[in-house]
Amino acid sequence: MTSRQQGISYRLKQRSPEYAAGFLSSATNILLTYPVNKLIFRQQLYRLNTLGAYQQLKNEGFLILYRGMALPLLQKTFSLSIMFGANAHYLHILQSFSKKDHWFHQPIASALAGGTEAILTPLERTQVLLQTPKYNTSIRNGLHAFMLMYKHYGIIEYYRGVTLILIRNSISNMIFFACRKPIKGLLPLASTDFEHSIYDFLSGGLLGALLSTLTYPINVLKNIQQSELGGRHDRLLQIFRSVYEQRGHSIKEFYIGAKWNFVRSLVSWGIINSTYEYYLNGLQKAILDDD
Repeated sequence: MTSRQQGISYRLKQRSPEYAAGFLSSATNILLTYPVNKLIFRQQLYRLNTLGAYQQLKNEGFLILYRGMALPLLQKTFSLSIMFGANAHYLHILQSFSKKDHWFHQPIASALAGGTEAILTPLERTQVLLQTPKYNTSIRNGLHAFMLMYKHYGIIEYYRGVTLILIRNSISNMIFFACRKPIKGLLPLASTDFEHSIYDFLSGGLLGALLSTLTYPINVLKNIQQSELGGRHDRLLQIFRSVYEQRGHSIKEFYIGAKWNFVRSLVSWGIINSTYEYYLNGLQKAILDDD
């Protein structure tokens, strides 16, 4: 192996654990929490209470319940892989420009990682269509949705809602990476690996749930915008005004389903944060042992 190849191999080993750990932690979470996520989506879209959304899913049956899971599994695993991996990568690049760390390195790296995640908008867009009941019979699967959008509406249709996704990702990432370690630091000192995992679950879950609640109205607007196939691509202010009027000029109406979203996020981000640290430590240890 040449020195150039050795250098590339070394950089891949140093950068890949964050990407791989993000991918694996997200896959673990999706497999465990998908049905609850779908229930929340129906509440967002149709202003249903919990029982109403549950009955709707129950009437559709088990197969429809897991309809579209392949796409969030694909989208979320790559999204979390980019979120953790790109954040570490951008942070390393920013730090390489200076001899000392600056407070603004982390938020810039986090925002850039959030922007990079937005390249997966077509997958999130397709997932929303598959979860929307009015397309249960007209759209067969993810591939069919992709072909339908391109054939009748063009590539731009894949990116409906991308501005809201950019805003959501950037805000969430900046706060998440700035606060995840300080919040864990407020907990008692961990003396075992099990305690570390519990504290990672608690700190990540609490932070994720708070952030998910903060950005919940953004997700409501995004889901409503992406649940439409074709038609105008309205500006954000127009979308907000339209939904605000439809919901009786009440901001409270934007938070329908938020309590279950809080619970889901608490569990999901607890799983993600704790399993991410577990996978990351395992991968880094494997790399050190290999060297």
